[in-house]
Amino acid sequence: MANGAACKLARKLDVPHKALLDVGGAAMIDRVLQAVRDCPDLGEVVVSCLPDGPIARHLGDGAALAQPTDPTFLGGIAEGFRLLPDMNRALLVTCDMPLLTPDAICYFAREAARWPDADLVYGMVDVHLTRERYPDARRTAIKMREGNYTASGFSVVSRRFVEECGPKLMAAFHARKSKFAMARLLGYSFLARLALGTLSLHQIIDRAEELLGGRCAAVSIPYPECGFDVDSEADLAAARAFCERVPAEGESA
Repeated sequence: MANGAACKLARKLDVPHKALLDVGGAAMIDRVLQAVRDCPDLGEVVVSCLPDGPIARHLGDGAALAQPTDPTFLGGIAEGFRLLPDMNRALLVTCDMPLLTPDAICYFAREAARWPDADLVYGMVDVHLTRERYPDARRTAIKMREGNYTASGFSVVSRRFVEECGPKLMAAFHARKSKFAMARLLGYSFLARLALGTLSLHQIIDRAEELLGGRCAAVSIPYPECGFDVDSEADLAAARAFCERVPAEGESA
């Protein structure tokens, strides 16, 4: 998934898209794409990007491209499904996880396959794993009864979910940075319990299913690299430093 425009980080570092930032001698998009291709559990790989945008020009004929006119992440997913009419579910991977490994992708793909009827399977990582592995990276986490978890850049979505529940998903996405909007969406009581960390994963999944209108599931991924993405200069420096310290593992992504 790389169909967004240049973000604040990209503009600050004077690159047309943050996926083109160099980590360990390769652009992040190239590292992620190679890791995905090296996972034997996946079928066809499609990169979602802006039509004739920087990612499309960078990849050229080196990858199948979904180039939606809608620049939202939902538009990118919908275009991917349009290009693959026989595909009922897709595994989504964000373009800003430069330390991603094929083993991590395979793990999530296999676990998601255990939920064949789920419209949305969400990946999460115990934040302590990521912070221990990448101490210089900044990670936020949600506290639940089961522990503290950070989001991964993985999810599996169904065609039905995108076509029928897409507007609800976009509403939740747009509300995520506004406490007032989130309170209206989730309810003040639920939001308060979420902030206090008194909710269980099961309760959160039940609420997500009510809001989105689809069957949801979550997978805890025991690979710290799945909880690491590049959103800031500090994250970029941490990724580059890790590749210098552990070149063999860094290059495996």
